[in-house]
Amino acid sequence: MEEKKNAIENKGNSSSNEQEEKKTVELPALDFFKINILSFIIPLYVCLGLFLLFEYFFIITFSVPLIFHLLLLPGVFLFLYYVYLMILIEFAAFWARRWHKKSPPKEGVFKRVLDDVNSEESKMMKYYHKRGFIIKYPMWLTSKSLFPWLVNRTLRKIGHNKIGKNVIYCDGYVGLEFTDLGDDVFIYPTTALSSHAVNTIFGKITMVEIKLDKNTTLYPGIIAGPGVLTKENNVVFPNTVLHKSWRGKPNKFYYQGSPGKPIEVNHLEK
Repeated sequence: MEEKKNAIENKGNSSSNEQEEKKTVELPALDFFKINILSFIIPLYVCLGLFLLFEYFFIITFSVPLIFHLLLLPGVFLFLYYVYLMILIEFAAFWARRWHKKSPPKEGVFKRVLDDVNSEESKMMKYYHKRGFIIKYPMWLTSKSLFPWLVNRTLRKIGHNKIGKNVIYCDGYVGLEFTDLGDDVFIYPTTALSSHAVNTIFGKITMVEIKLDKNTTLYPGIIAGPGVLTKENNVVFPNTVLHKSWRGKPNKFYYQGSPGKPIEVNHLEK
């Protein structure tokens, strides 16, 4: 009787394991390997080639003394670093454009289907994750570089975001796609923009554009979810939550709290 019970349990566990295996997402390792080689390593070889050309056609040809050679090298390396970032962005943008043509990003609430290769939602999720993969390394590298303004170029070229003039991202969590930032938007450190939210309980994902009108200021510790809309000159103070589809009040400019609520000017003066 005990053996029969164990056999039934083993069969149940086996069936459960099979279901788990069916739900497992197989990452296209070969595809990601190609992306890494073409997007990340080739720009490095381009910069190496430029460095060798500099050494051969300038240093060797003109017999530049060693002391001047050493003085020139920091500037040359800095220039090549900038060139590497620019080429990296262009290569990543090339892949992103291809994926945009195959599966254009869409706004809405969708089923988070990962294991049905024939469904439209599964295809959309596949390219959604690919776009998220390709932009992360250029995003991180430009934000930590000596040229942080290249963050905006990365977001425009790879993520197809709308970024206005004089938009400043400090060290925070940027919206990788579906963001529309007007002129002179200022985002302080530790603030997070997320135009997508995974609704795990319901097995769905929400993807809606975040739109910050010009002169919007987001102080540290703010979370802005999908569909957030600010108006011109809005100021959101620290540790505020702007939930999905958040909207401000007419003729109110200052917000704070969870969720963000209008606060009066005399409150600030106190």
